[in-house]
Amino acid sequence: MFSNTSTTRFVGALAAASSYVPAVSATAAEPVSAYAVAELQKARVEIYCGHNNQAVAGIRAVRRQLHASSIASSSPIFATLDEASWLTRHDQYLLAEHALEKALDQLAMGTALN
Repeated sequence: MFSNTSTTRFVGALAAASSYVPAVSATAAEPVSAYAVAELQKARVEIYCGHNNQAVAGIRAVRRQLHASSIASSSPIFATLDEASWLTRHDQYLLAEHALEKALDQLAMGTALN
């Protein structure tokens, strides 16, 4: 069973994961970016819940969507998404969380489109 403290931390972690909304630059304001941000936020929640397979599936879906868009496959975001996926599969949740934050920042700053 969960104690009061662990339940409070869990709820706090879920709230933090779902509250991240990066500022979107004008170059990143295309529909694929909105989809990618939403999916990456869902992947963060899945990681918090211990649903690795669902998180990896979400990260891979974003990667496929970005690859199918006008974004060059050599873009830095692909390496970041691959890193997040690998870390999630290997139960390195904190590092996976940081990689997802980096990917969200790359989308927000438009570096994914370079």
